[in-house]
Amino acid sequence: MASTWMVSGQVVGISGAAPGPERSRLGFATVAPEEFSFLLGLGFALTELSYTVARYETDRRLVRVVHGRWSCELGVDVGRWIEVDGVRREQAFPLRDVVAPRGHPAEVGYGGTSATTSESVRKFLGLLATWTHEFAGPFLSDGDRWFDRLSESNAVRAQAEQDELHAARLRARAGEAWQRRDFGTVVRIPRDRG
Repeated sequence: MASTWMVSGQVVGISGAAPGPERSRLGFATVAPEEFSFLLGLGFALTELSYTVARYETDRRLVRVVHGRWSCELGVDVGRWIEVDGVRREQAFPLRDVVAPRGHPAEVGYGGTSATTSESVRKFLGLLATWTHEFAGPFLSDGDRWFDRLSESNAVRAQAEQDELHAARLRARAGEAWQRRDFGTVVRIPRDRG
C-alpha cells in the first residue's frame, strides 16, 4: 500500500514496502521534511520520502537522511554526483566525516542517534538538521574542493587502516611461528608482503 504527500507543490510517493505500519508511528516521514526544509532554500528538491529515507537532490549534490531499518540509527549522508568511466554516480559521505575536519564529532555532541520513539526521532532529526546546516553548508554550495579534500582524507585513513591490518596479520604469523620455535619464519616475516 502506498501513500502520497505534497512537498513543495509536488506529489511525493511514500513507499508501502517494509518497514510496515508500526514504523510510520515514529513520524520520520513527517519530521524529516520539516527539519530539513532549509535544503529547499538551497535549491534542493525532495525526491524520495519513505518511513526510513528522505532524499534531497540538486543537479550536482544530494543529501540522504535515513532511519536504519534494523538499527533505528538516524543518519545523514552528504554527497555529489561524479562521473566514473563515463557513468554518473553518487559519491556520499556520512555526516560524521563531514563534521570531523572541523573538530571531533563528539565535541559538538554528535553520536548515539538511535531513535525508537517519535520523541527521539524528532529530537535527533532536529540535531542532525542543525549539524547538516552548520557543517555541510560548504559541501552543498561551494564547489567540489570540500568533497575532494574529504576523499583524500578518507583515502589516507583507509590506507593507514589497511597497513595496520596487514601489520596485525604479520604479528600474528610471527607469534605463531615463535610458539612453534620456527625462528626462520619469524626472521622472514618482516620482509613478507603477503
